[in-house]
Amino acid sequence: MCNRCFKLALEISRLYGITLFDYQIDMLNVEGNCIVLGGRQIGKTTITALKALSHAIIHANTTTLIVSPSLRQSLHLFDCIVQFINIEPLNMLIESKNKTELKLVNGSRIISLPSSPNTIRGYTAHLVIVDEANFIDEELITSVLFPTISTTRGHLWLISTPYKKDHIFYRIYASTSNDWHKFRIPSSMNPLISKEFLAMQEQSLGIYYKQEYEAEYIDEHTGIFNISKVILDTDLQLDINTIYIDVGGYSDYMGILYCHKKGNLLYVVDEYQGQGQYLDQVSNQIVNKGINPDQNISIVVDSTGVGRGVEEYLIQLGYKPKGVIWNRDKQRDAMIKAMYAIQNKQLFISSKCFMLIRQMKEAVFKTGKLTTLSGIDDLLYALMLAYADNTKRQARILY
Repeated sequence: MCNRCFKLALEISRLYGITLFDYQIDMLNVEGNCIVLGGRQIGKTTITALKALSHAIIHANTTTLIVSPSLRQSLHLFDCIVQFINIEPLNMLIESKNKTELKLVNGSRIISLPSSPNTIRGYTAHLVIVDEANFIDEELITSVLFPTISTTRGHLWLISTPYKKDHIFYRIYASTSNDWHKFRIPSSMNPLISKEFLAMQEQSLGIYYKQEYEAEYIDEHTGIFNISKVILDTDLQLDINTIYIDVGGYSDYMGILYCHKKGNLLYVVDEYQGQGQYLDQVSNQIVNKGINPDQNISIVVDSTGVGRGVEEYLIQLGYKPKGVIWNRDKQRDAMIKAMYAIQNKQLFISSKCFMLIRQMKEAVFKTGKLTTLSGIDDLLYALMLAYADNTKRQARILY
């Protein structure tokens, strides 16, 4: 960062009443390409906003792009920038602004965008800051973002929590190149995060804690789920009120878990794993359990891919399923919630559900994806549906 930009960033933080930590000051003092591998809650949003705003104010007629994995994240970052420039006397520098773009009187622009090639392609930028870069498609970074700074001698900032090594973010971070300023900032460097909180998170997350809070990559490991904390019951005599369905294809496996859910407690009463004609199998299994559309039973279906057909088919039969469409972020969040539930003894599994228990024992986190050593993970993903984002799409029939 040029000396004037650095001094301005410090002044903006002072005007806003923010006390920066040493590592944040070091990051703001960087001039050139920068890559930051960080844990949770290290103040990435603050640094991104200060960096973008000070650069735009000092360097007239420049364009700064801020790219995030989702629209929600990009809007959150942009809101932080707007909060900074709305304070006096900085607000005098605003020419115009909307939800995603800020234009200054000196001709500079700051534009916040989700990571879609269609929204980014065609821009020419002088500074590009990529939030959670390890979660963004690699081709977008190499084929879309790098070209935006090719004619301006601009700089690229890549900031992320660790996700997977098979990605340009990791390759840049692990390289010996002097073209990049590199930082690794675990959450423990933030003095506002207590040791007690981190200890609690480590107990809940197990080895996954290293990735979330210590900013360390975990290549592949078993033992993700602490089976010793799962309460196995030989005689779970509970009514079924929730069904989770992970759908396979015509030749793939599918998994169904019959559960009783009560508040934060989940009781897995029975399981089914099959292979073949998935539409008939799902309906037959539900009917054979004596479950009819008039009962107040929640059915949650993985409606990604072929699962959408099952979802629609169940509606035609009179059921009211809820569909969950998986993505990497949602899968990761569900895995963390499941680990937390297990650690806090909120998961009960009937001992006759031996296939689910085996898949949990074989669970592997590999290249950013949850699977099993055998590759058969349908019951495991049916369980993950119980911990998926509660904002589920209500299915509708497509004519």
